[in-house]
Amino acid sequence: MTDSNIDNIVVFKKHLGLNLEIDQKYVGLKMKENKILVFNFSVPKNLIEEIQDYFSKFKMQEPIKVDIGNTGDINCYFKGISPITSSQNDNGEIYNIAVILQELQKTPPSDDVCETCSNCGFH
Repeated sequence: MTDSNIDNIVVFKKHLGLNLEIDQKYVGLKMKENKILVFNFSVPKNLIEEIQDYFSKFKMQEPIKVDIGNTGDINCYFKGISPITSSQNDNGEIYNIAVILQELQKTPPSDDVCETCSNCGFH
């Protein structure tokens, strides 16, 4: 078995240092069209209120950063949160909620030639 530099934590970062850290075992991620990211949480009762409280304070299109496993921030906008549902498994009742974010669109590089060089390959 090899060591990995990737942590088992997903950190959601609101401005002013208001962060939510969740163990990756509770988080699923789906990527959709137009850079939409859907984070599906399946958590025990003791975590569902913390997650709902954190995300219910966001406004539509509010900036948020996500760091998956300490691999670096992904800049996003908040798009919405689903209602809470619950289901049973071998460990008891599990609560489910989904958070929808949209990754910021990166501005494509300009086709203009920079003033200091001629066809440098970076522009």
